[in-house]
Amino acid sequence: MKPTARIGCMLVALLVLPTFAGLSRAMDFKPIPPEDLALKDNPKQPGADAMILYREVIVDASKASSTGGSIEEYIRIKVFTAAGVSHGHVTLEFSKEDDTIPYIAGRTIRPDGSIVKFDGQVVETTIVKFGNRKVLAKTFTLPDVQPGCILEYIYQLQTKPGYVQDLLWQVSQTVYTREAHFTYIPFTGYGSGLVPMYSTYLLPPEAALKQLANNSYTMVAHDIPGVVEEPLMPPERAIEAHVSFYYQDPSLPSAADSTDHYWGVYAKRWDSELEHFIDKKNALNEELSKLVTASDSPEVKLRKIYAGVLQIRNLSMEDFKSAKEHKDENLKENANVQDLLTRGYGTRHQINDLFVGLVRAAGLEATEMHVAPRDDELFVPARKEASQLRADVVWVHAGSQDYYLDPGARYFPFGLLPWYETESGGIKADKHSSAAVNTPNPTPSDATVVRNADLEVGSNGSISGSLQVDFTGQRAGLLRTEKRKEDETGRTKDLEDEIRSWLPAGSEFRITEIANWDDIGQPVHVEGALTIPSFGSGAARRLLMPLEIFQMSQTREFASEKRENLVYFPYPYEEIDDLKLHLPVGYKVESLPPSQNVDLKAVACEISANAQSSSVEIKRHLAVRGLVFSKDEYSALRSFFGMVRANDNAHIVLQNQTSAQNN
Repeated sequence: MKPTARIGCMLVALLVLPTFAGLSRAMDFKPIPPEDLALKDNPKQPGADAMILYREVIVDASKASSTGGSIEEYIRIKVFTAAGVSHGHVTLEFSKEDDTIPYIAGRTIRPDGSIVKFDGQVVETTIVKFGNRKVLAKTFTLPDVQPGCILEYIYQLQTKPGYVQDLLWQVSQTVYTREAHFTYIPFTGYGSGLVPMYSTYLLPPEAALKQLANNSYTMVAHDIPGVVEEPLMPPERAIEAHVSFYYQDPSLPSAADSTDHYWGVYAKRWDSELEHFIDKKNALNEELSKLVTASDSPEVKLRKIYAGVLQIRNLSMEDFKSAKEHKDENLKENANVQDLLTRGYGTRHQINDLFVGLVRAAGLEATEMHVAPRDDELFVPARKEASQLRADVVWVHAGSQDYYLDPGARYFPFGLLPWYETESGGIKADKHSSAAVNTPNPTPSDATVVRNADLEVGSNGSISGSLQVDFTGQRAGLLRTEKRKEDETGRTKDLEDEIRSWLPAGSEFRITEIANWDDIGQPVHVEGALTIPSFGSGAARRLLMPLEIFQMSQTREFASEKRENLVYFPYPYEEIDDLKLHLPVGYKVESLPPSQNVDLKAVACEISANAQSSSVEIKRHLAVRGLVFSKDEYSALRSFFGMVRANDNAHIVLQNQTSAQNN
């Protein structure tokens, strides 16, 4: 099971004490009803591998300033099938800097009612590392799990003292939940100046949050469908039922306000913050004079300013730094653009603000736009939750054109937003308007992989030669972002591994050159030597080879016949291949598959093979033009990629002329 309580951003520091106080447990294992032990299937979801019979979560933030907050969770799971046995293997994630898990208990109840207690053996591992900030996992396995068993475990998560934190209750889990209870005790201590708030999303109709006399909140929910994890699924936050708890300045609007008023207040607030940060006209004009000339057209000015702000040291692209490291390096907080320009560094958000200031100084209209990054969230204005908008881009009107840009993303060229900020909803920083707006739709040509190969075919069916790959647009930006901390050796190894994953098992690829890595306006260009030991097969007179040497990643993504979620591609994309195969001495082309062109508008693929005197040229162009497809469209998509795979695997037949003449 994934962790069921996710801690969000820290909001405000309080009094910090040096040690943890001991925790008292509020939960213990409850009696097992005989009818649950006898349960053979989920009557509301027949055929399920498992279901959560009962779940309880108690969050106590009341002692955040002294002993820290705590989360205690109790889960009871019924296992129906062999596949459901996997729920006996539990992983609990937590942040090393902020949390600890001091208590875990568990047991397995066999079908006959006998109990096997968990022995307490827990393995701790690091699963993600952001700079110096680590995400750890405590993993344990409940004993003797088999179909018909009931599994139970209780754990406590303790947060370090001194902080009030946001909290996300994930009401939906990966399997159906029959009954769930939630309790939240907020922090209301001295001097915080913050008011506890909450918002709900996709809760079952009868699940209403209630505030009790002691200011705590409770909720009971029943019959919650599981969120099925599948390839190419929407962001979980967009499809899971959850409750967000957060603390807010009382002067800001709440979920009780109208949608227009709520976002209007934030639009004005963001506009005021932006104006305050860029209100240094002399510093902006001085910097602008270094970047543009009066004769430049509006777009040329915009491009030059974009290139200029990319030279600012982007702290958001570096390792996480502790307070001590900031002090040792003498990194100070920028209060305005003059500080940023003087010191030469800033956060991603501050660099975007600087860009707005310089663009306005150049006489162009610009402002900041807060958006929901759609790798994690889809903007729903009616939710009235400002934390949805965790990213920002810059809107500019220059000449007769609107531009959406994000120089703070650093590795994406002018005119191209990172994919998770495309077709994203958000709110502009604007004192006059709070209307929701969308960033532009991405196009397939914004994310291409272009592969050119010049290969020799051996008489034994092997292939060897040169391969060139160009990653453009989104593909290049993502590569540069993900590998920005790698040295040349690390980048080379990672790219070799990725390209090797496209090839048949046993293939080898060694990079000889990586070009344009530091020039974000150009594709990442990779060249190398390719060897496929056993690509063709056949007898003495004939050699059979598939048309396409690259393996389809979509085969794995569309392996299942059934689909529970929408199909959600991160971005449209294209794959463009041009392969030249030089035939072995004494061989000629006996037959080639006919050209194929399957075009369903939202997806399309064309492949052709043309024989020349001693070679075959294969061209393939795959385009995914759509982003979101319904469950009803899944079957057609799956069939499409099945046809693409069949066309890729259609055989070229080569004839050994010498053997044919001798016979």
